[in-house]
Amino acid sequence: MTTDPALLHRDPQYTYPVLVKGEGIYLYDEAGNRYIDGTAGAGNVTLGHGRHAIVEAMADQGRELAYCFSTFFTNQPALEYARRLAELAPGDLNHAYFVSGGSEGVETAIKLARLYHVQRGQAQKHQIIGRWRGYHGATLGALAATGMPGLRAPFEPYLPAFPHIASCYPYRCAFAGCEDRCNLTCARQLEETIREVGADNIAAFIAEPVVMAGVAAGVPPPDYYPLIRQICDEHDVLFIADEIITGFGRTGKLFAIEHWDVVPDMIVFGKGASSGYAPLGGVLLSEQIRRDLTRSGQALPHVFTYVNNPVSMRAGLAVLELLREEGIVEHAAQVGDYLQEKAQGLTRHACVGQVRGKGLMLGIELVQDRRSRKPFPPEWGAARRVSQLTLERGLAISGASGGADWVAGDDLRFYPPLIITQEEIDESLAIIDECLGLLEEELRQKGWVPT
Repeated sequence: MTTDPALLHRDPQYTYPVLVKGEGIYLYDEAGNRYIDGTAGAGNVTLGHGRHAIVEAMADQGRELAYCFSTFFTNQPALEYARRLAELAPGDLNHAYFVSGGSEGVETAIKLARLYHVQRGQAQKHQIIGRWRGYHGATLGALAATGMPGLRAPFEPYLPAFPHIASCYPYRCAFAGCEDRCNLTCARQLEETIREVGADNIAAFIAEPVVMAGVAAGVPPPDYYPLIRQICDEHDVLFIADEIITGFGRTGKLFAIEHWDVVPDMIVFGKGASSGYAPLGGVLLSEQIRRDLTRSGQALPHVFTYVNNPVSMRAGLAVLELLREEGIVEHAAQVGDYLQEKAQGLTRHACVGQVRGKGLMLGIELVQDRRSRKPFPPEWGAARRVSQLTLERGLAISGASGGADWVAGDDLRFYPPLIITQEEIDESLAIIDECLGLLEEELRQKGWVPT
């Protein structure tokens, strides 16, 4: 454990276990404790820890060529990685721009959307529509599109005034009439907002196919994204799918948007692209966008130091090869179905309002009263307490607060490495089940009466 002040940690009140090893879905700290990595790092360690094939590919590349500046040179790993992704991406998303992570990818997509419209003589189109509860990254452009007030508040003076619409969240719908079955009013709000702001001012709409940070595995119904695609097309607005956490197999498809048979204009990716072994992200873009971006023959006014980094490219290629060789996306679909079915058993606890998700993304919403869906008082810290209890028993999961109304609301998130087995899912759910029971005992002592 450490509270060493030399390193600025995110939470000054938390004593961090010091990890020394990772293998498969497991992490080990310096005290010899073993943890199931129930959040796959930050959702990025999709292929598990200790993957020597990825490390060796990176080391081999580092010995040959560790860096080249993309303004003057390109490299074979970048060319090959772009070709491979073009073969795998949906529709005509045949072109790639590589960066160092998801936030840089979102910044790139925002700027490419703007440049695309400028090249077409539509210089007034500059606004990006995001969704409340959406999360797109920690940099300022990405944060402007993000719809989580707690993350935005300290930096509001720096953020462009991007418009936002409601996320699809049937359990706590922002509109009347859903009753757990989305009636697509939230999707139609996109058209209302475009008309209100003016289509001539809107460059793009950005959304995560499955929202994790703001809704805890909120999955829209089958008609949601087809309607979004239709609205964007009718108003000449680009659709950017943020697949940073959902991409590379997390939901049982290579990209989650494929579940809706919709092709966006751009896909932003990160996290699982390198399985956490190297900083890597990027944007996949359509034929039309590339054609119009390059029409003038001028260089793009956008670059980062580590664009097309050869070592990161090799990590990405190694991940694609392992996904293919081991059938990991297919495995994630199979065990994901098992997880979603088995996790419904957690609803036996009166504190569980809803269990939801897609593939290997699971959200568990905790409530004080099931009938009214009233959340627990925030000072009770229900979700954080469960995540503390599970960690003590060897399972790391995420417990978040404020999901109901930005103040109250508790939910748990479980999104392990894609290599997890059914037996390991059983072990993880058993720990969560036990800790929910312990939480209920503690809450009764606070005066909670289950309903």
